Amino acid sequence: MQKEKEIENSILDYLAHIPNSKFWKNQSGGIFDSKRQCFRKSFNKFHINGVSDILGIMGGRFICIEVKSPKGRLSPNQKVFLGEITSLGGLAFMARSIDDVKEMFRKEGLL
Repeated sequence: MQKEKEIENSILDYLAHIPNSKFWKNQSGGIFDSKRQCFRKSFNKFHINGVSDILGIMGGRFICIEVKSPKGRLSPNQKVFLGEITSLGGLAFMARSIDDVKEMFRKEGLL
């Protein structure tokens, strides 16, 4: 079974070859606190929880892809974020493989 990071990297490799588009990995992990030897979340009032793993733009649309392993599930914050982006006209979805991404792009007329 592929790990989430492996799936994410394969999707990013695929996206890097799509002309006239720009995609990047969203670094949403916490900040390492060397004193406490742990990761902590940002306390910035503009921080948004649940932002997708991969962000980009293609065909004039903002795209958010939340990558999950075959057994992975969306958190409540991730569900809210995907819903908000969709309601604003962006394309936001969960993908477990490159095939999921290709299928969504075809469905949306982006490929």
